[in-house]
Amino acid sequence: KVTEWSTLSPAQATHLLQRPATRNPGLSDRVAEIVRRVRAGGDRALAELTREFDGMLPDALALTEQDLRAAAERIDPELVQAIREAAARIERFHDADRPRDCRIETAPGLTCEVRYQPLSPVGLYIPGGSAPLVSTVLMLAIPAALAGCEEVIMCSPPGQDGRIADEILAAAHLCGVRSVFCVGGAQAVAAMAFGTESVPSCAKIFGPGNAWVTEAKQQVSQDPQGAAIDMPAGPSEVLVIADDGADPEHTAWDLLAQAEHDVLASPICITTSRDLAERVQIEVARQIEELDRSAIIVQALQGQGGIVVVDDVSQALDLANEYAPEHLCLLVQDAWSWL
Repeated sequence: KVTEWSTLSPAQATHLLQRPATRNPGLSDRVAEIVRRVRAGGDRALAELTREFDGMLPDALALTEQDLRAAAERIDPELVQAIREAAARIERFHDADRPRDCRIETAPGLTCEVRYQPLSPVGLYIPGGSAPLVSTVLMLAIPAALAGCEEVIMCSPPGQDGRIADEILAAAHLCGVRSVFCVGGAQAVAAMAFGTESVPSCAKIFGPGNAWVTEAKQQVSQDPQGAAIDMPAGPSEVLVIADDGADPEHTAWDLLAQAEHDVLASPICITTSRDLAERVQIEVARQIEELDRSAIIVQALQGQGGIVVVDDVSQALDLANEYAPEHLCLLVQDAWSWL
């Protein structure tokens, strides 16, 4: 839908910039019970919880290196090549961004030094229930390799066939991950935090997930015997600011890339052009027809999505600063000059 910002009342404007409610009052207690069961029951509890939440038992909890290699051989060679190319770009970027040791004399005889040491083991959580997030594998496993983490643990939930998607296993194999476990949800986080007979306890847990995973990460990070976490991730947000020179196809790409993550995702476009807004509407509708996760995208667009028309880029940036989105895309002339 397209909304003219100037026509909104203060209450409507506040509602438009309001995030969806994601907290479930009973979720904390339910997750705490899952964590307790995993700590007490180990692998047996993981199997029971997988049956309860996923409706099946996987062929095996722990996958072998041969399983990962076989998955890489099963997927389309073009996809393997695409994964390799994406991995090379991600590695190049993170290598350039790698923190460097520093030693400096801040006063005569007083030397301060920073040294970075790799954590090990580290746990990577890869969502996989409704879509195999290959990109998440790459964006977690490659920095772990660059950091020199000796032991990398990866957990991902089984699909409807009781197996982790071949695409995820292939990406893990290509990134050098050797320890992969077929378990998801809060129980996977608990296993990586406290350890089971099969899953090693990790120093820190990385990766996104649903509300259950996020709640579990927060709980284990607050336990003295638990694990550190990267951050509690919420539903995906993207705010695209586009002027009249933006490409409607590219604008739609940026919106849909986040909308496909979750029905609670917030894909919002703020534009200075009513004409562009209508062209983006058409382009989004066209692209949805070609995407596998169209049902999720439509729910996100109807729930939290929208296109807002404003007077100028300056007003758009005021709204962006007020909303403070997770992802911000500037599809405007001289974008750097606005920062």
